[in-house]
Amino acid sequence: MNDASITDSDILACLRDGERLEGRGYQGSIHTGCAAGHKILVKSAAGNGITAWLNRWMLRREYDMYRRLEGISGIPHCYGFFLDRHLVLEHVDAQTMRQTTITDRDAFFAEMLTVVEAIHERGVAHGDLKRKDNILVTHDSRPCLIDFGVSVYRKPGFHPFNHFRHRFSHQHDFNAWLKHKYNRDFKSMSPEDARYFRPLWIERISRRIKRTWKSLVRSVGR
Repeated sequence: MNDASITDSDILACLRDGERLEGRGYQGSIHTGCAAGHKILVKSAAGNGITAWLNRWMLRREYDMYRRLEGISGIPHCYGFFLDRHLVLEHVDAQTMRQTTITDRDAFFAEMLTVVEAIHERGVAHGDLKRKDNILVTHDSRPCLIDFGVSVYRKPGFHPFNHFRHRFSHQHDFNAWLKHKYNRDFKSMSPEDARYFRPLWIERISRRIKRTWKSLVRSVGR
């Protein structure tokens, strides 16, 4: 259900007059602006033919995830899906974790864990939190999770592949939280945090590939 205070014309005006954010969004362009007194962010599907169809499908899927997470602190408010190609979200006053430094790390990551557990309680696993661009740090140093394009909702009933993907992404979220909190130094984890850690097979393979590649680079450089 779209927010009735925002119209299709507002969205088109934002695309025409708003600021375009570069380097964000897989499905197309992202613009920011104002509509009906709200600061909004508009994610728009791009492309033609099958590419446009796929991008619209992904944005509709992301829209469904935001609807399921409505009301959770640390998740942007969703205003709706307009003209079958524009996902409209609250524009959060924040920088990505990649762009800024977290001052009180203990408080930040404690709250981030609360947000992660809250979305899990709604049946949603983010699945891409290792990307620092998907974690915002607000002006008052609080976490905000964005970009639910690859997230997984656990369907009720017998859906073995969906449940496998959800379990995988569910654990991936916790591992990502620990990776950021400890800057990859998993050996320094507290006992309380260690209970959230369970390396996934793909993470083990990735680490081995990275170690092998670094060894090769060092060998060539000698």
